[in-house]
Amino acid sequence: MAVDSFDAIVREYVWLALQLHNHDPNPYIYIGDPELRAQAQTNVMPLDMIDRGLNVLEDALGAFPETQIDGGAYRRQILAERITAMQVRSGILQGRMPASFTDEVHALYSLDVPHKDVAHFRALASDLEQIVPGSGPLPERLVRFRDRFLIAPDRIQAAMTEALHEARTRTLAHFDLPETEGVTVQMDTDGHFSGFAEYLGQGRTIVHFSQTQPLHLDRVVELATHEAYPGHHVQGTLIEAELVHRRGWLEWTMLPLFGAHTVLAEGAANYGVRLAFDRETRLAFDRDVVLPMTGLSHLSADLDAYHHYVDLVEKLNFARNEVARGFLYGGWDRDYAIEWLMTFGLETQGTATQRLVIIQALRSYVVTYNCGLDWVTQQIENVGAMSVLQKWQGLKQLLETPTIPVKSSNFG
Repeated sequence: MAVDSFDAIVREYVWLALQLHNHDPNPYIYIGDPELRAQAQTNVMPLDMIDRGLNVLEDALGAFPETQIDGGAYRRQILAERITAMQVRSGILQGRMPASFTDEVHALYSLDVPHKDVAHFRALASDLEQIVPGSGPLPERLVRFRDRFLIAPDRIQAAMTEALHEARTRTLAHFDLPETEGVTVQMDTDGHFSGFAEYLGQGRTIVHFSQTQPLHLDRVVELATHEAYPGHHVQGTLIEAELVHRRGWLEWTMLPLFGAHTVLAEGAANYGVRLAFDRETRLAFDRDVVLPMTGLSHLSADLDAYHHYVDLVEKLNFARNEVARGFLYGGWDRDYAIEWLMTFGLETQGTATQRLVIIQALRSYVVTYNCGLDWVTQQIENVGAMSVLQKWQGLKQLLETPTIPVKSSNFG
């Protein structure tokens, strides 16, 4: 390719990314020129041609003088990581798999994932035994305990709207967002997710919530913060304002569901849950607002035990990483993977089966939630004791100056 400017490299990256998503069923965010996407969808390139284009683009990026790049080594490093992730994702779509789970995660997300052995999960199960009463297998007892806090479908939208309002108020106390920003709630009847954010650009997001997936009490605040404030909606708003509009870095108009930015996106969205609602605040909001709105006020005496249970189950979700590792690369068949999730993730057969469907679709993406949270926490809180204000400032800085996880020491 003829390269007369770094912008030409960026434009080619966006074009090839749009082309790749003609073949990739997973979602992505694009807030660039809609005519360019229409052209890509009309003039579809085969994957082998995309591969060749990525190889040429990689060489062009490596040869381009660093001194002529606005952002220098920092910007080039992030774009190089994205091109590598695209090459690997294209290979996966064509049946060319990395050598191992570790290699896939490192190539797609620039992340090193620790292995959790069965002792980790057995210790958590022992703790849960002390919290969840009753007899019978622990996974079944957990379901009975949690389902007491199940929210009726016709009460979900009102509870989510109230939680979004509260989360927005708490976020605006720390972040200056555009006056035009906002979210639209859409209740869906299909899909595998309880909620997801569809960032549209210009500070606007459609936040989708499922009317068919079971929704429990803890998910109300979690989804409102993770998907919107200070989660994905705020991330999109800040990235667009800072990186796209102020700096003019148009590679950020394209955000695939792979690349190091996804580790930051999911990790920061999870970090924002506890930042916006500390334990005392969350208990009060659930007790005084969510329980009455959902007809569950009679459970207020059990609220503290329920959130202790939620904390432990959150640590159990590392079981999904191990199942992805075994199912994708370790020779585990479907039945064994489901049984492992039931035994060590303490999930019911139905939940474990659904979890495996997601792993089949998103592969190693599952690591971005839990390992992403650990990484974001380390990035923000690596200076010792911090005030809440400092944590909010740290989150904003991380969103506006993204880093690559395994290279964060070089570009922190």
